[in-house]
Amino acid sequence: MIKKTYPLIVISTLALVSTHLFASETSVINVTVPKAPKVNVTVPAVELVVDGKKVSRTSTKLTSSDDAPKEEVKKETTSEENSSNYGIVKGKRYPPEYFSKKEVKKEPQKVEVGEVANDRIAAYLQAPLLTQDEVVAKLKAAGFTPLSSYKVDKKGKVTSIIFSDDALVKKASKKGRGFAASLRLLIDKKNNQISISNPIYVQKAFLQDDYDDVLAKATLKRLRDNFEGLKNSKDVVKFIRLPRYKFMNGMPVYEDMIVVKEGSNASLLEKARKSKKVVFEQKLENGSTLIGVKLSKRTTKFVKKIGYQNAELLPYPVLIEDGKAYALAPKYYIAVMYPLLSMSEFMKIATVPGAIAKDLDKLFR
Repeated sequence: MIKKTYPLIVISTLALVSTHLFASETSVINVTVPKAPKVNVTVPAVELVVDGKKVSRTSTKLTSSDDAPKEEVKKETTSEENSSNYGIVKGKRYPPEYFSKKEVKKEPQKVEVGEVANDRIAAYLQAPLLTQDEVVAKLKAAGFTPLSSYKVDKKGKVTSIIFSDDALVKKASKKGRGFAASLRLLIDKKNNQISISNPIYVQKAFLQDDYDDVLAKATLKRLRDNFEGLKNSKDVVKFIRLPRYKFMNGMPVYEDMIVVKEGSNASLLEKARKSKKVVFEQKLENGSTLIGVKLSKRTTKFVKKIGYQNAELLPYPVLIEDGKAYALAPKYYIAVMYPLLSMSEFMKIATVPGAIAKDLDKLFR
């Protein structure tokens, strides 16, 4: 059997090295390390494409040696790289001074009476009570033409004033838009106030897609400028809902008008006049005529049940156009003019829509 001798060889080697190193105190061992050769490397110019744009880079010379200066690299950076040092936070890249920028607070825009506020619009503008003469004078000063007045109750404590101007008539002289040709003002002695139809509310509801915000606001401003102390009524609706406004699901909207009678425009208007129920007539530029008619005394009493504050919906509007007499569906018209109407109040006047339809039919017999 052969025995291993590796430990003996290692010991012998160490002994020889020790003897050579310490044989003399003056012994010196010189080790010469060869110099690294000087190497010049030239990188050719290349073209890069950054965000669809070509970006050229100049040739780069690299020098490597003990005597040579440190590595010199010249390149043209893109405009994006030159813009600044971008910071990276949690893997996202942010422009310089992103976190140091102060938020600029926008000044809240002033909302005038009658304008849309918080996406809602008031149906009426209310002010302290005025006499009929004072109301008429202010309407004329604002450039409006009073068309007629109508006493809603027997004692004359609630009077509806109908008024208009050329701009309203022109805008309403399109098919199916005639109901927006005039506005209403109520002299309400019962509640010691006047109440004016908000032009923005009325035109958004009755002009539908033809609504003109510039005209509506200009009309509103003339009212604000001539009637002191105006404030928004509590009757508020989401502005965006007005074109498709309805009392509840399944109830009629603006477009669900009823055709009361058919015939030529002239014959229909003549029959309405003979009934002696016509309160006002308003000619439109397209040959149509908007009229306001009295309802029977019994039917008119419904405003007492749901409140006189919005009684300017009377006299009831009828549009004679293209050989037909159109009326807004009573369930729609009452709801849009009384936007705060509750279900219990609606049930109190459940028979009124049918009674209105019968009253209108009698006009053209």
